[in-house]
Amino acid sequence: MKQMIDLANRRKNAAGKVVEAGQDFRKEYILNHIVPEKNAEKHKNRTCHIHDMEYYDITPNCIGISVRDLIGNQSRSFSNMTHALHRKIVELTNIQSGGIGFINFDFDIASYVGDESDAEITEAFHELFLDLNMDTRKGCEKPYVTLNFGLDTSANGRRAVFFMLDAFEKGDDRGNPFIFPNLVFKMKSGINLERNTVNYDLFCRAMSVTAKRMVPTYFNCDSASNAPYPEETIGIMGCRTRVVTNINGQEGSLNRGNVACVTLNLVQMAYQANGNWDLFYELLDENLEDAKELLLHRFRTLCKKGMLEEYYDQKYYLGAKEKNAFEMLKNGTLSIGFIGLWDAVGTLMGQEITSSDIINRNYKEAYGIIGHMRNYTDKASKEEHLNFSLLASAAEGVTGNFAKYDDRNLGRDFHACKKGFYTNSFHVPVDVKINYKAKIELEGKFHKLCNGGSITYVELQEMPVRNVEAIQEIITYAYDNDCNYIGINFPMDNCMECGYTGRVADVCPYCNSDKIRRLRRVSGYLSEESSFTAGKRKELHARISHISMESAGEDKHER
Repeated sequence: MKQMIDLANRRKNAAGKVVEAGQDFRKEYILNHIVPEKNAEKHKNRTCHIHDMEYYDITPNCIGISVRDLIGNQSRSFSNMTHALHRKIVELTNIQSGGIGFINFDFDIASYVGDESDAEITEAFHELFLDLNMDTRKGCEKPYVTLNFGLDTSANGRRAVFFMLDAFEKGDDRGNPFIFPNLVFKMKSGINLERNTVNYDLFCRAMSVTAKRMVPTYFNCDSASNAPYPEETIGIMGCRTRVVTNINGQEGSLNRGNVACVTLNLVQMAYQANGNWDLFYELLDENLEDAKELLLHRFRTLCKKGMLEEYYDQKYYLGAKEKNAFEMLKNGTLSIGFIGLWDAVGTLMGQEITSSDIINRNYKEAYGIIGHMRNYTDKASKEEHLNFSLLASAAEGVTGNFAKYDDRNLGRDFHACKKGFYTNSFHVPVDVKINYKAKIELEGKFHKLCNGGSITYVELQEMPVRNVEAIQEIITYAYDNDCNYIGINFPMDNCMECGYTGRVADVCPYCNSDKIRRLRRVSGYLSEESSFTAGKRKELHARISHISMESAGEDKHER
C-alpha cells in the first residue's frame, strides 16, 4: 500500500511535481528490491517508518558544520562571505537528505566583520535570508538550515549577531516573516543567562525576536545530557537532531551527522497488546531489533553504494580524508525514533488521556517505555560499535498516516486513532488542558533519555510581541527543568500584500487583502499551514494553549 507522506516545506510547483513522481518511483523500487522483506512489510504496515527512503542507498541525512568548512580560509568581505556561503549551502543541501546545522555560527562569522557599517551587515544578512527562502533544494524546497549562536563574547561576534537578529525580525522586503533559517540560541550559565553576564543582552534580544517571529528556539548547553561536553562542540541540526557522543572517535556535533533514522509506531504495538504489558514489551523488543537490523542494512548499503565523493573531496565529514565510506560514516548516528508515547500508554491502560492527573498516575509506565528503548540503543551501540541513538521523532508525515492506517486495519474502536493523528514523541497530548509549568515538568525528565534529539514546546494562544517577559519565564523554567531544546509556538498570520503580522481571521485589518499566509510550527521548522499533511492539520486544530498571556510575566526570573 502506497504511503502519502508530503513535506510542509515542499512547494507545489512544476519541479515539485516531477520530484514527487521520481521520489514515489524510487521509494517503491527501494521498498520492493533493496529493503529486506521483513522490514519492508513493517514499513507498509506502518509499524516502522523508514525516513527519506528515496535516499536509502545514496546519501546520509544531516550534518553539523562550520562556515569555514564550506568556504575555506580565504579573506573575504562580510557580504562576499554571505554570498559564498549561500552558494555552498545550495551545493550541500542537494547532496544529502536532511538538515545543515552551523554549530557555532557567531564564532564562524566574527572574523569576517571589518569596517562595514551597521546597515551593510544587516543588509548582508537580509540578502542571505532572502536567498535561503528560495526553493533551491530540488527546485521545490527551501534548504533546511539551522544557525546555532549565542556564546561568542567578542565584539565582532556580538555585533554580527545583533544585526542578524535585526534582519530576521524585519523579514523580507514587505516585512513578511522568514521561514528559514532556523535560529537556535545556545544558553550557557556564566555567558548569557544571568543579568551580569556579557551576552545577557543578546539573550534578551533573541527573546524579543522570538516574541514576534517564533524564532529563535533555545538549546540548553547546561542540561544533564549536554553539560559534560564543551559548549562550543554541540548544537542542533535539523529540527531537533542532536549528535554528540561518538563510540568511534571525536565527540560533538561538528563534521558529523545522523546517517539514517526510523520511527516506531508505539500506538500500534499498544493496540496489538490489548492491555497486556508483557506482550507490549515483547512487541517493542521485536521491533527495536528489526529497526536496528534495518539501520545496519542501510548503513552497509550506503557504505557500498553511496554517492559520497563530494564529502571526500570537501572533507565535510569526520574521517572523510580516508575516502572510505565506513571510516567516515561510522562517526555518524543511526537513530531509532518513536511517536505516540501517551497515546500508547492510554491504550494499554484502557483509558483516554484527558488530564495531567491521568498522566501523573501513569508516568512511571511511560518513563519505563522510553528508558527501555534508550537502554536498547545503548546496548546496540556497544555490540555493533556504531552510534545508535534514541530520537523523540518530529514525525511530520507519519503522525496522521499511522493513525489513518491503524484505524482502517486494526478493526478496533480505539480513541487514539479516531483523533486522526498521534502526538509526537513524548509530548503531552496536544488536546490536554495543562499549564506550561506542569507540561515542562512532565516532559523535562524525558530529554536526557533521548540522546538523538528532543524538544519541548509551549503553545501560546496569541503572539506575545508585547510580553517578552512571558517568553523568558517559559524558557528559563524549561532550562531549570533539564529540557535540552525549547520552542515557543503561537499563531502567526501575515498579509502577503502589506506585511501585517498578527492574528488574522479572514482579511487583513490594514489593507483588506485576503492573501494571508498562516505560519505555524508543528514539526520543528516553521511551515505554512496550507501545506500541512491532513494529520498535522488535525493536530493543529486540536492544540490547546499552555499559558494565559494575561498572567504571563508575573513570575519573572531574576538571574
